Amino acid sequence: MVVSHAGILILQGLSGALFGVLVFYLLGSLLIRRWVRIDPYQLALSMAAAFLVAIVCEVYLGKLYYLVTGQPLWQYRVWPIHDGYTSALNFIIWPVYGYYVYFMHHVLHEKDINIRPRWLKGLASGFDGPLLEILANGFFLLFYGTFYFYYLPGDMRHFTSVQVVPLYMVMGVILSLLMEYLQDRPQRWLYPAGFYLAGIGFVMLG
Repeated sequence: MVVSHAGILILQGLSGALFGVLVFYLLGSLLIRRWVRIDPYQLALSMAAAFLVAIVCEVYLGKLYYLVTGQPLWQYRVWPIHDGYTSALNFIIWPVYGYYVYFMHHVLHEKDINIRPRWLKGLASGFDGPLLEILANGFFLLFYGTFYFYYLPGDMRHFTSVQVVPLYMVMGVILSLLMEYLQDRPQRWLYPAGFYLAGIGFVMLG
């Protein structure tokens, strides 16, 4: 059976996503010293909302950076769309960031660490986002011999850049405010489904 190029890329994305899911679940369980019990709705909501917010923010914040500096901060190397500011594979990859956010908040809750106002949690994305980028690029380089995305500045060996920190903070605050709003709404599967489909639509426009 011959697998198409797109099929191969999707399999690569799925392998990276599975790696992230396993790492974050084990890390969360280790931090609270027991297996994490997952709330399917809250997890799906976090993953879908993160996908939509992240993929829209990376395109438009990336373009804003270009307008200010005259050059892009990053370029996707795997299935680039939207002028290289994102990847078609991010319908798989970005939800894993929402998975990570869900587990991070779960650990904070279990340890009775309350951060108020809630949007302050979003600022943490400025620090954990670049670390997760190093993990993602390291995975793709190790197993597939290519950067998933490539940062033009060489301050972090092109895996990420300190210059992306404020952009991640903006994205993180937006996501935190959205999740705070949704926490007060009745649980309806229409929300995660709608966010995910909107993200897919944005990918297809690229």
